[in-house]
Amino acid sequence: MNFVAIDVEMAQGSRWSICQIGLAIVENGEITQTISRLVQPPRNEYSEWNIRVHGITPDMTSNAPFFEDVWNEIEPLVEGNKLVAHNSSFDINCLEQTLDFYGLTIPNMECDCTYARTGVKLNEICDAFEIEFTNHHNAVSDAEACAKVYLKLLNGLEPDFSKIAPRIPKSENFFQQEGHERLCGNVLKPDLENADSSSPFYAKKVVFTGVLNTIKRKEAAALVKKLGADIDTSITKRTNFVITGSAPGPSKMKKIEQFNSQGCDIRIIYEEEFLQMCKQ
Repeated sequence: MNFVAIDVEMAQGSRWSICQIGLAIVENGEITQTISRLVQPPRNEYSEWNIRVHGITPDMTSNAPFFEDVWNEIEPLVEGNKLVAHNSSFDINCLEQTLDFYGLTIPNMECDCTYARTGVKLNEICDAFEIEFTNHHNAVSDAEACAKVYLKLLNGLEPDFSKIAPRIPKSENFFQQEGHERLCGNVLKPDLENADSSSPFYAKKVVFTGVLNTIKRKEAAALVKKLGADIDTSITKRTNFVITGSAPGPSKMKKIEQFNSQGCDIRIIYEEEFLQMCKQ
């Protein structure tokens, strides 16, 4: 009955860009303390997509402490305690990647996951347990809700899934963020006959992720196709280049890391370099 529930919010797609940490300290089955800390992420840079999710902006963290300072405060609370998160594969991994980014020691952590135990979203399991939950994607609110869910589970209570409101089916274009449009149609068919064989993109497999700031994704795709690129919508072991804007897809970035660790050579190209390569 002693553990620490944790939740983190990110400034951008990179998992080392923590901008808020929330903790709920549980002792003898009771929440005895909650902690919420804003964190200034690297260069205080945010993606619009992440701001839409949690509402934290660069102005709110411009004078906030850096991660190292916040970690010095919370490490004694985390050290030696079981950490619980709703989707620990995300929150704990974000914590580990941020510690690694700042060159800090990653402690041995015993972890558990309320998502793995229940299989539904945090707001849904709160509905199933009739736990009041009003401020989703605020780190301390999420951590406190997670702690309450975990206590219910530890006490052997069964969630009533009939209390979860049915999800509304999303149409293909539902809440599709501008700049994240999925490429389709003729642009995905390589045209090597009419392309410049000296181009760095000639016969190379290219994937786009994130929002490009100076050119629309469809325009960028049409441009690189003329240079001989074979454009894909997903990353495979055969991918050569990933053209990356702001708020890149976390799953795509993880695939790059995974495949490169297996001996692949997938190169991330950011927008400015991409445009320079096109001019060449």
